Amino acid sequence: MMSIGEFAELTGLSLKALRLYDEQGLLKPTSVDPWSRHRRYSASQFEPAIRLKTLRAAGVPLADAPRLLGEVSEAAGALAEHRARVLAERERQDAALDALDRLLSGEGRHDWQVEERRAARQHWAGVVLPVPHDGDSAEDIDGANERADEGFGALWQALAATGNAPTGPFWSAFRAASDSDTEIELLCCWPVAHPLPAGWSMPGWTVETGTVEDSPELVVRWRFDDPVTVVDGVTHPAVLALLTTAEERGVGVDLSRLRQIGLMEQGEVVGMEVAITVNRGPE
Repeated sequence: MMSIGEFAELTGLSLKALRLYDEQGLLKPTSVDPWSRHRRYSASQFEPAIRLKTLRAAGVPLADAPRLLGEVSEAAGALAEHRARVLAERERQDAALDALDRLLSGEGRHDWQVEERRAARQHWAGVVLPVPHDGDSAEDIDGANERADEGFGALWQALAATGNAPTGPFWSAFRAASDSDTEIELLCCWPVAHPLPAGWSMPGWTVETGTVEDSPELVVRWRFDDPVTVVDGVTHPAVLALLTTAEERGVGVDLSRLRQIGLMEQGEVVGMEVAITVNRGPE
């Protein structure tokens, strides 16, 4: 039998870690003196101790430790899951490092052409989708994109069924939810020739209608194949350039009126156009 100090020296586990593993039932000592409360360990505990040491070095969450200390088949499954998470995190870090290299070197820097134009008056109909508050995983993003695509498709069909089919490319807009300071909504819209009747709805969807008024707006566009450095989770640099230009020109903008419009070529979406209404105040 070994003291906790001897066992710690042989296994590379700290005294604090051994006490924690005892409290959590992951590696209980062979015996505990009822008077001194000194813990004693046996050589038969080397294997689970080394597994614990190794899995912690590999960054496995302590909550997953029981599975990795169990049967070989279950431990292998838990290890495979953790390995997949580690590889995904490495890919994210590699992508971030590559983006940082490009940002520091100036590679992929783009001279964005921000133009001013007059937006024509246009009726529209849209579906309103909640945006997940912390949905930054690949699964969350893919799910949100699929829901948006589904909404655009369902809205197109519903509008066509009324004889008021969309008249141009789709557009979308992010905005704060009306009853919250922190929640965000996505408005997925199609332009239509005629205003929809009051109370028009689509089963299973939250629908909104309105009109883009005749007004000045700033616009910038980009193609998906443009060699631009886009940092994961950050708004596209073209949009940031648009807002920077607005600020430099001293014009007010309302972010809720920023529209992302699909650039279409031969029926395919090849890029985006972003437009935002400007407010110059009284002239």
